Amino acid sequence: MRSFDQVGRLLKLVPYLSGHPGITIQETATAFGVAPATILKDLQVLQFCGLPGGLPDDLFEVDIDAAREDGEIWVGNTEVLARPMTLRADEATTLLVALRALDELGSKAAATAAAKLSSALGKGPEAIEVTVTSGDARVRANLVTAIEERRVVIITHRGREGIGSVAVEPARLRVSDGATYLDAWSRPRAAWRSFRLDRITACEPTNECCGEHSGLDQATGQWFADATTQLTLQVTEAAAWLRDHYPISGVESVGDELRITLPIGSRDWAIALLLRLGSAVTFVADIQIADAAAAEARAALAHYTQSGTSS
Repeated sequence: MRSFDQVGRLLKLVPYLSGHPGITIQETATAFGVAPATILKDLQVLQFCGLPGGLPDDLFEVDIDAAREDGEIWVGNTEVLARPMTLRADEATTLLVALRALDELGSKAAATAAAKLSSALGKGPEAIEVTVTSGDARVRANLVTAIEERRVVIITHRGREGIGSVAVEPARLRVSDGATYLDAWSRPRAAWRSFRLDRITACEPTNECCGEHSGLDQATGQWFADATTQLTLQVTEAAAWLRDHYPISGVESVGDELRITLPIGSRDWAIALLLRLGSAVTFVADIQIADAAAAEARAALAHYTQSGTSS
């Protein structure tokens, strides 16, 4: 905790000392509510602070000798604090992507900030364009309102089993790999489900209130954010729904099939996914996971065969 306290104090100390040249250590300690020895330690750290680069002209000039011998604090080269901060290209890109994503989720403040940042970046060859798949604007607006008011909605959704309507309790909208998803509690399934917004064709608000349900992050794949393992599968069109229902790292067409790479939270989860997909999987990059899934399938088949024989 002490290191965090010192950082916060140093951030305030520099402008304070700039405005009080020659102030004593005792006076500074009184102003900051610490011991004089603490201020002296801060000055010893401060002499190695400044702008990135670490060159003499980049660092603050602290007269340590005067502080120790005379008890007076003289700090120079602090005018660098008046220089306007600028964003690097990668920082600007990251910020713009985040703002555009928030804009698609209905944030007016993000839309304004994104417009100003885009204008500042210019329209030259290095201008940044960000596209987020976010579905119908009316559907999105209804969902935003329903989330704020904690109201149940009936959505019409194009899933792997066709088009159908379902009553859900919407919890949040999130962006993953350029697509916007609705995380909601499915009343028919009594479980959390994720719906890709561009596959929701209609959203009808109701007067019913949402209930209290736990486990949202674990159930909707957000725990994949910390996953360090990736799994690559090649699947037929029958399993193309994967790219719409799970966070994916990459997808490419291989003839009539898709090669999909996605993060996996655990080995057991990956095995369960392969078993669920069945014959729709034509290739698995991780041989160990593929063999484990095959073994599970054989064991299940043997169990059913034994059950049938005994009966």
